[in-house]
Amino acid sequence: MNVMKRNYYAFQWHAIFFALTATFTEINTVLPSLIVKVGGGTVQIGLLTAIMVGTPIIGQLLFASYLHMQPRKRGFLLLGVGLRVAALATVALILLVAESIVPQILIRLIFVLMFVFALSGTFAGVSYTDILGKSIAVEQRNQFFVSRQFFTSVAFLISAPVSRWVLGHFEYPLNYVWMFGLASGLLFIAFFGFWAIDEPVEQPTGEALSFLKVLRAIPQHLRDNPQLLRYILLVNLTGFGLTVMPFYVAYASQHYGLTGAQVGNYLMVQISGMILSNLLWGKFVTKFGFRGVVRGCIFCGTLLPVLVLVLSGMTLPVFLTVFFLMGVAISARKIAFEGLLIEITTNENRALHKGIVGATSLTTALFPLVAGGLILWLGYLPVFLLVSILVASAWFTVSGIVSKPSCLS
Repeated sequence: MNVMKRNYYAFQWHAIFFALTATFTEINTVLPSLIVKVGGGTVQIGLLTAIMVGTPIIGQLLFASYLHMQPRKRGFLLLGVGLRVAALATVALILLVAESIVPQILIRLIFVLMFVFALSGTFAGVSYTDILGKSIAVEQRNQFFVSRQFFTSVAFLISAPVSRWVLGHFEYPLNYVWMFGLASGLLFIAFFGFWAIDEPVEQPTGEALSFLKVLRAIPQHLRDNPQLLRYILLVNLTGFGLTVMPFYVAYASQHYGLTGAQVGNYLMVQISGMILSNLLWGKFVTKFGFRGVVRGCIFCGTLLPVLVLVLSGMTLPVFLTVFFLMGVAISARKIAFEGLLIEITTNENRALHKGIVGATSLTTALFPLVAGGLILWLGYLPVFLLVSILVASAWFTVSGIVSKPSCLS
């Protein structure tokens, strides 16, 4: 087996088991429902979302210049995954004694551990994108991202009923103990996919840049690469829609209550949306390239907040449409955004440019904190409508990012 093929299968191995992990700790359903169960509200959900989304972005800003200069990044990738395994296992152990811990202290402990989980994702995320870009042949990239989404969808199809059964069968906190314990074990198995990667050595160009030099260099990089500027605007504007998703569970709990079985149903419907939409996005990426899938993601992200408000007065089965569309939007984002970044960067600048994307996405990282406070002050209606308008405006940033569909395999 040649190196490229070995790496292809190694990345797919990790993707499958990481998908299983992600189901048991799903950021838009499982994590916010845990916070509500413990006794938290929109502010706490906003803080947790900011930790999960914002910490990797800030971490990229701090560490991307260092990682950029490393000819090999697999060690950092393995370190990041190992720390994540430990963080999830510790959450499971703490939840075993959750009933003997004061709720506010329990929430803080969860925040600290998820901060470790998210920060370790910095090393994993920057390294993953860079290694993937130089380990998969150009002509295989479209095939890789579509097939990766297919295999992860199969993993979701297996894990979603298990998650639903665990959440509904066991009482709190034992159901969440099982969820985080299973997530930790499955991520440990995913670890061996990265262990098998044969990483090509790519000698860095230029000299190491300090944190401040990276900041000062951002305007020049954006002038040299207009596509990167458009990509940053795209990430920021669509990010409003992504980071508001966890609040949909809190909103639903006000209208329909919140039981383990309901959370399991939300998760099942969301996963169904991800799986069924893969057929659509596969055709889109073949015909229109990653840009076509991105536009589909923008359309779903614009519609979602409005749909939440319109359907909330109806029966729960009707409201589940929201979670189905969430799955469709998330699937589109997973297929297109990373592939788009790889297309507009090179092996030499990819890690650094990913850090620049992080440095310029702080608005998105901080929005969950603002959203939690705004919802308490103004209510859900104006916040959700504002998010819909912001996501819709991302439509105009897509033109000019990769002028034509990439080479198809």
